[in-house]
Amino acid sequence: MSDELAHAGGRAEVTSGSMKVWLTSAEKLSWPKILWACALGVSFLLSVFAAFRGGFVGPDYWIHLPRLIEWSRVFDFSTTSPPIYYLFGHAVFLLIGNGNAFPITLSIVQAAINTLAMWWFFLYSERRLRSPIIHLALTFFLTFLPVRVIHATTIGTDSMTIPLFVLVLFLFDRFRQDQISTPKNAAFLGLSLALGVWTKYSFMALLPAVFVIFTVIWRKRAWRLKRFIAICSLSLVLPSGLSLHSFWASAHTHGYITEKQWLPKGMAPEMNYWDLFSIKPSDGQLFLAPEYFRARQFRAPQYLKYDIRVAHKHSYLALSHFSIFTDPMNLFQDLRVPHHLDITLTPDQKTRRPWKTPLMMASISLGTLWTFLALIGTPWIFFAAIKNLWRDQLQREDITAVLGMAYFLIVFLPIPFVYYGYLYGYWTPRLILPPLLYFFWAAFLLFDRKIARTSEKIAFAVLALIILQSGIEMLILA
Repeated sequence: MSDELAHAGGRAEVTSGSMKVWLTSAEKLSWPKILWACALGVSFLLSVFAAFRGGFVGPDYWIHLPRLIEWSRVFDFSTTSPPIYYLFGHAVFLLIGNGNAFPITLSIVQAAINTLAMWWFFLYSERRLRSPIIHLALTFFLTFLPVRVIHATTIGTDSMTIPLFVLVLFLFDRFRQDQISTPKNAAFLGLSLALGVWTKYSFMALLPAVFVIFTVIWRKRAWRLKRFIAICSLSLVLPSGLSLHSFWASAHTHGYITEKQWLPKGMAPEMNYWDLFSIKPSDGQLFLAPEYFRARQFRAPQYLKYDIRVAHKHSYLALSHFSIFTDPMNLFQDLRVPHHLDITLTPDQKTRRPWKTPLMMASISLGTLWTFLALIGTPWIFFAAIKNLWRDQLQREDITAVLGMAYFLIVFLPIPFVYYGYLYGYWTPRLILPPLLYFFWAAFLLFDRKIARTSEKIAFAVLALIILQSGIEMLILA
């Protein structure tokens, strides 16, 4: 049973189990994409309104702002991130000027770029689900996912990870077919990987993954050695060179990626592998949607006894789930002080309205189903991707699985070896935004292919549940 659209004379047949829906060419361009556009438009407006009330202030605002404003610090390799984001942001600063309009404008531009990226991701994933209803549910789910909307808006390099990851997916998709696996396409892929590596160091994980895929393709398609070397060189030499330069520059400045972020010898980790792979009795407290950053004197009374900033208290899984479906750091909430272009602005200065806490609790609870399905669907799709790679039958979800898993592991596995891994928030899902696209796409693929494959009613029930959750999340972010 095909999971693609079968085109015939301007009409398309969408098969979903016993469901068969005939769409004209006009309809193909209308109702699903109109709904995508409406949802993305609402999400973008939420980001714009948040930017005007201080939503651009994120957890590392004090680090990012000086590098955006001061040209001498744009290429500072002693800090946490490479220069491309700051180069772009500095251009916006020169255009807008030294005022409060600068961070607001940059925040809105980031949100617009992420909105376009999500549109292209929905196009990328559309034909890989049998049911158009389930795919529509996926689009609503990802469009209003709080962690995605929030960190598309707050100032920082995390805001660019999803757009760059989607760009890599589209360019790598051309290598699924041998006739368009050309050096020209390899060069474009190399440029996109270079942009990623010099925007967020986590993109370095994609380089060995890409090399492994090309190596298998080389053997399966019997490429000539010259062609293999040319494609690998054009795809990987530039991003690899930038990666090596970053390590060299950081080492010479005693920088963050080579020295400062790693645990000193003899110091116990704040998060160990037991915290990463287990579930803890205290995890249930996170379903009460406590506030992460608020100082005790500003914390709501119901949260005084729930201080989650305690090492080894909660599991990585629970912390991630809690942060994906809520606003734990109050980044989209109300800033208590006037806006000004100053590094002294912090999330501690934001106040959550009391009526939003029950909504966040509901969002966490409803999101449990999708986290559970993601935990099952992620390895299912990943092992299918390995099998399809070996057969040279890569599908779009397979590419996303391999690259998304590589990105996730480079963030996840070193946590026990980093300095203040818990307090400094190495568990926060803003660091794994591209893998989240893969995890939740895998969840909906599992639902589409194993649970709702023969029932239109189940598909509509899922859509209704997602609409409810999206409505709750819109109120949280408003």
